[in-house]
Amino acid sequence: MVIYRGAGFLTLLTPIAALLLLMWLWPDPAVAKGNTSLAQLLIGFGIGAAINVVLGMVLNRGPRTAGEHARHHFFYMPMQWPSLAIVVVCAAVALLR
Repeated sequence: MVIYRGAGFLTLLTPIAALLLLMWLWPDPAVAKGNTSLAQLLIGFGIGAAINVVLGMVLNRGPRTAGEHARHHFFYMPMQWPSLAIVVVCAAVALLR
């Protein structure tokens, strides 16, 4: 049983890659080397997940027959919806912080 199909694995990979790229390009001077702050984590995950939302919308557009799964899914949901949930959670945590 596979939890993703097509490019669905990017749902987790894109936010992690965005965070690592952000840590490499703009290290936070307030934390020890190799660590990240909450703000940097939220920005990295938020940007990566937002990219994935757009990517999922582009990849999963087009007609489907009734009952057919999306071509690119994560846990049997089109990959853009779990990514949108990550963006919303990052925004909520940033606002409540």
